[in-house]
Amino acid sequence: MNHRFLLRLVTNLAVFLLTLSCFGTVLWVIDEIVRWDILPDAWSLLVRALLVAGGIIAFVLVVMNVMISLALLAESNASRADLPNYGISTQVKRRVRQSIVIAIVAIALLIGGLQITNHLRSQAAARESQLEFTQAQNDLDTALDQVLDLFSPSLVEAIETNTLSEKGQLGNLSKLLSAVPTSFSHSPIATLVVPAAQAPFKYARINSSNIRSADNGAKLLLAPDLYATFPTTKETEVIEQLFAGKLPTLKESLSGQVIKNTLPSSWGILKRNGKAIAIVYLQSDTLPGFDPYIPSAYHHNGPKSLLSN
Repeated sequence: MNHRFLLRLVTNLAVFLLTLSCFGTVLWVIDEIVRWDILPDAWSLLVRALLVAGGIIAFVLVVMNVMISLALLAESNASRADLPNYGISTQVKRRVRQSIVIAIVAIALLIGGLQITNHLRSQAAARESQLEFTQAQNDLDTALDQVLDLFSPSLVEAIETNTLSEKGQLGNLSKLLSAVPTSFSHSPIATLVVPAAQAPFKYARINSSNIRSADNGAKLLLAPDLYATFPTTKETEVIEQLFAGKLPTLKESLSGQVIKNTLPSSWGILKRNGKAIAIVYLQSDTLPGFDPYIPSAYHHNGPKSLLSN
């Protein structure tokens, strides 16, 4: 093996890669840190990948350069000391080659085995998460049926006539919504959607955080979240179907302002005199591995039947 030729080659390659890395780093800093946005998104990702790959290769080349330099230094010292040039037998060379092949095969098998094991673990974890999701969904359907029965006729009447404060039912509604997370498994959050009484808004969303005490603490105030419509057509259709007393069909994932079937959730309606006056929605954010702000890999189609009081 010609170590001098290898040293020149490795040194030239290392210098070339380090020079390219310098230019790439300058471009990346201008694009990402200074935020001049001089590169398209695809090119920015490509430059980042080339910087990482070039850095790794340059580091390996530098290590090789040091090793070859040490080998040349050792050969030079051996020549000066007049040391004999010991030869290696063919049998030893064959054994070394066999050992290298066996080591490479063993490493490949080990890496492959680890990859297969990791894949099997991922599949098992996905199945377990799916089972937990389904179980939590069934529990919330059962819980919603019980929550709907907690709305007394006087409370339902106050919700329909928008007279919660006037009829002294605002405190009862606050207590009911606050009691749901502590009364049922998976700590579901209860939300009420009612027609908005204030034009031009069409819907109002109420949960326990929307009912607050006045500054003097003498009475409660209701400050619902108002919606003229919903960002997605699908969620708007679901809300309208529920107010029409129909069971909506959800076959795809929906992560809306109210309805989120990518998390364990359930929904039903409050009725008075045969008319749907409000939507009651339950959602659990406590299931391990499920984040309300991160798209989920799972979704459900909603309750099998339209739940109502």
